[in-house]
Amino acid sequence: MTPWRFITRSLTHHRWINASVASGVAAATAVLVGALLVGDSVRESLRRQTLERLGEIDEVLVTDRFFRAELVDELAASDEFRRYFDQASPAILFPHGTVEAKIETGTSRSSSVLIVGCDESFWGFGGRASEDRVRPKQLPGEDEIVVNKALADDLNTTTGSEITIRLPSGNQVPADSPLANKTDRIRSIPGLEVVDVIPARGLGRFSLRSSQSVPLVAFVSIATLQDALDQEGKINSILTSVNFNSSSRSAKAEAMSRAASTSLAIAFRPAFEDYGLSVKRVTRAFENAEGKTETIYDYFTITSDRMIIAPEAEAAARVAFEPLRGQGVMTYLANTIGKEQSPHPSPLPEGEGEERGPISYSMVSGIDVSDEFRLLDLEGLPIGALAEDEIVLNRWSAEDQSLKVGDTVRVAYFEPETTHGKAQEASAEFAVKAITPLTAPSQPYRRRRPAEYDEPPTLANDPDLTPEVEGVTDQDTIRNWDAPFLVDYDLVRSQDDDYWGNHRTTPKAFVSLATAERLWGSRFGRVTSFRIPSTQDTTEESLKQAFLDEVASSGESLGLSFIPVKRQQLAASAGTTPFDGLFLGLSFFIIAAALLLVLLLFRLGVEQRADEVGTLLAVGLRRKKASRLLVAEGGLVAAVGGIVGVVVGVGYAWLMLAGLRTWWVGAITTPFLEFHWTTKSLAIGYVAGVVVSVLTIMWSFRRMKNISVRRLLAGDATAADDVLYKSQRWLTITSVVVVVIAIGLAVVAVGLGGMAQAAAFLGSGALLLTGLLLLIWTRLKSGGGRGDDTFAGGWALTNLALRNAARNPGRSVTTIGLMATASFLIVGLSSFRLAPSDAGAGGFDLVAQSSQAIFEDLNTQAGRQELLADQANVLAGGLAFAFRFKPGDDASCNNLYRSSQPRVISIGSQFVQHFDPADVERFRWMKTEARSAEEKQNPWRLLAKQEDEHIPVIIDMNTAMYSLKPPVSVGSKFTLTYDDNNSVSFHVVGLLENSVLQGSLLIDERAFEKTFEEVSGYRYFLIQSPPGKSHEVTELLEDRLSDQGFDAMQTSQVLEQLFAVQNTYLSTFQTLGALGLLLGTFGLAAVQTRNVLERRGELALLRATGFRRRRLARMVMLENALLLISGLATGTIAAALAVLPHKFTGEASIPTELLRDLSLMLLAVLVVGLVSSIVSVRASLRVPVLAALRGE
Repeated sequence: MTPWRFITRSLTHHRWINASVASGVAAATAVLVGALLVGDSVRESLRRQTLERLGEIDEVLVTDRFFRAELVDELAASDEFRRYFDQASPAILFPHGTVEAKIETGTSRSSSVLIVGCDESFWGFGGRASEDRVRPKQLPGEDEIVVNKALADDLNTTTGSEITIRLPSGNQVPADSPLANKTDRIRSIPGLEVVDVIPARGLGRFSLRSSQSVPLVAFVSIATLQDALDQEGKINSILTSVNFNSSSRSAKAEAMSRAASTSLAIAFRPAFEDYGLSVKRVTRAFENAEGKTETIYDYFTITSDRMIIAPEAEAAARVAFEPLRGQGVMTYLANTIGKEQSPHPSPLPEGEGEERGPISYSMVSGIDVSDEFRLLDLEGLPIGALAEDEIVLNRWSAEDQSLKVGDTVRVAYFEPETTHGKAQEASAEFAVKAITPLTAPSQPYRRRRPAEYDEPPTLANDPDLTPEVEGVTDQDTIRNWDAPFLVDYDLVRSQDDDYWGNHRTTPKAFVSLATAERLWGSRFGRVTSFRIPSTQDTTEESLKQAFLDEVASSGESLGLSFIPVKRQQLAASAGTTPFDGLFLGLSFFIIAAALLLVLLLFRLGVEQRADEVGTLLAVGLRRKKASRLLVAEGGLVAAVGGIVGVVVGVGYAWLMLAGLRTWWVGAITTPFLEFHWTTKSLAIGYVAGVVVSVLTIMWSFRRMKNISVRRLLAGDATAADDVLYKSQRWLTITSVVVVVIAIGLAVVAVGLGGMAQAAAFLGSGALLLTGLLLLIWTRLKSGGGRGDDTFAGGWALTNLALRNAARNPGRSVTTIGLMATASFLIVGLSSFRLAPSDAGAGGFDLVAQSSQAIFEDLNTQAGRQELLADQANVLAGGLAFAFRFKPGDDASCNNLYRSSQPRVISIGSQFVQHFDPADVERFRWMKTEARSAEEKQNPWRLLAKQEDEHIPVIIDMNTAMYSLKPPVSVGSKFTLTYDDNNSVSFHVVGLLENSVLQGSLLIDERAFEKTFEEVSGYRYFLIQSPPGKSHEVTELLEDRLSDQGFDAMQTSQVLEQLFAVQNTYLSTFQTLGALGLLLGTFGLAAVQTRNVLERRGELALLRATGFRRRRLARMVMLENALLLISGLATGTIAAALAVLPHKFTGEASIPTELLRDLSLMLLAVLVVGLVSSIVSVRASLRVPVLAALRGE
């Protein structure tokens, strides 16, 4: 007989036991395949969601400034662009708009709405026409709007409704500048009719952020937004699509995508004006009485529509204009200039002269002395370079204040950056170095008409040193100023208004440029203009081109750069959590139980065939070859079982996805998953399942190698258990020591908190479980009982069952241990369920975000009064901390996408100082770098300790471990690149534990302002309401700050949403663990069947002496029940002793529903285990008595 024939005949002859083994292999393979397919489905669902919301959009330019719409046509006409791209479309995008609608019950409002201003070309990104393509039935026209279904549902509106949208006003001046308008930064567009509600799929869920949550999107025409924002012919975004398949996973497509990005950067050439800059020629000439014209000054000035030139543009301008001897100018507004301490003028009696007091609201210019721009003193001599504490006054100022060279003058001004929207006044004192002449005009300024002179003006007669400020520089008197700051008109004297009429914005004083930059420079810039001497070869066009050439050669984008949004989001779709690995872990007990079943069933089959194996060995077959035959047979069984497992695994994956869409939706926040499979996952799952099963089968032979042929021929394939402990006394001592350690750890755990406490209690329970198992082993090794009355009385059968369980203590303890461990973990992991706590919220009851920046300080009475008016007292006794907010990816566990640009929150000094007192409610920390006692008491102080280019950052531990890739910990350093190509390096100095701040990077406010200088105002808030007023505070703030899109939530709600992910994973683990435990009960039945077969001679002898079969079955059932109940009870008791102390002394969240579900799980396991035991016992006791006795 050939080996193959032997194997095939053996397969059919032992078909039932082989079918049982195959079913175990199928179970293990199914779980492996299913877990891999769940991972495939999550990744592919995230990927398809990305492709769906972006359509054919590949690269996007979005900026906070407006530029010419013609730039799109210029880009599309470029040959370099057409190499890889086929479409470029204009758009106006506002990611954080607010939408409001009137409904029957009042007003409904949605914040953080993506407002898309687009034309018909935008909808071309939706792909070719098809049934699935999303496109409005009617494109929005004037006073019309299209919304997606998610926004319509949120607003409770439908077609025909009228809604209002609120957007940033498009003010170009940085909002944190004292010269910026704080009160008119929001533009409302009311009365927009909803002409269509489109499905929230395809471009109907268009978003530039990676998130599985459905975005709220509204679409209006570009013209509507341009008209409302006074930005005629301008846009702030460009959308592009490539001419190849960018969604392909191939390396070629990846290379082409990167080449396309390079080509786009080359093709994109903004004009000088697109950077918000302008250039004009400034000349001043004087025609004397003889008819000769004298040029006083002739130069070109470069200014910005933001009133101050941004640092990147300044750097490019300095390099570009240095060969032309260009120089920067910083002109700033001085509130007062004078030598008197009293800020208010005191008028003299009528006819006795001008009002006394300092000069009010004057321009002061910071300049560098050069041959081209050299001020002269009263004697006509050049004034040399100014020291940092020196100033030059024009003659009008010196005479007005009766100042002479050498005197000290005090200049008061607003700090260049506001604090919570409030301008802070500061002052500096200077020594008068010189006085420069100033010519008075014969005719003052008139609207649209310059002053006229009878005498030659001087270099100091230059109002163009001051940039234009709408509402200020175009007014006839100071009292007509429409200033963005509060003007104290009591300071304005009559002669100040006279000066304004004669000289407008002509500076009254000059300091060095270095001094001006030190006093009035900010994160927004250090110069207000550049002036370049006029020469024969210098023109406006040549200056523009010199600047553009420098920008191109430096590689700086100056805020105008494209983002490869599709490539970034496809990379992010790889996800933060490897769901295949996660579900392998969650299904661990199912896999373990299946392999245990394979092991026990195959060993049972071999033991049933012991005489067959003995015969093979007796006729001369080598033991190794006989083993190979059986392993090959097992391998074929495993191969067949694996095929079945692949099919079952597909169904298992589908069931898991259905669970994630329904029962376990808390793990993914929204039910978006669809089933996807790959051949690779099927193959890996099949091979892994079969290989692991074959290895398990091979392992089952390890104890047969020393069994003699004689014993095998007699049908005995059992081997004596190894004795690991020779001393029963040593076992007892060890068990007692372990239990004492468990009690000690539980005592220590009482003083801990959070996850550390949960882990300590669970460790205590695990030690207790170990001690109990050692005690059980000790009891079984002692024989299960002592004395002569073992078989006496009503407990005789039970005692006999206990003694029989002690017959093979190793096997019995292994069985009990497996059941106990499984039940312990299923129940014990309940201690890791999270519930909202004050520590997670830091003592705050509200967390809020606004769509638009808020500048007033809600922690001060003045700020509350300004925002809340007569309701300001509602916040009395409460706290409201405001934080600067850099929008970015949600890096919390609620977002399945990988976060590459996490949002950033600034931590101000007020917030840090709030946690200095020892008795204040504070956040819980996982770990910090705190060294001093002050830092340990308040780790927030670590944020201010920046030692190098790495910014100290505090992160929630979940963000650090799961959302950031690679994971980080305390002491880690990492670098992130944001959309503006700004690479930022961080140093982790602390980890928060399960906090409401999860998902964000927390850095010091000063570092934030330096790193993200474009962010002004405050958009993130933590609020501690007065006792009992949480609901009232929420309603008040959301009502009064509705224009800013203020949205507040209870911190407990936020924590519940965050904790739902971990709690759902625990529920999933417990459910799948229970299935594994259920499968393990069948293994227990196999163990019992094996025991019965080993003892068939003994049982036959009992029957021969008068024991009925039913009584024997009851005895065997008692043995099985003792093992099953002992395992479940031991694990449950140990788990309860771990969980209950944590519940009463810590923060364990163990709802009644969970206890009910766990009880039902364990009860189901017990019932199924008993039923399977009955079936196996009945089958095994059918062995003929005579044959069994002959075997003995």
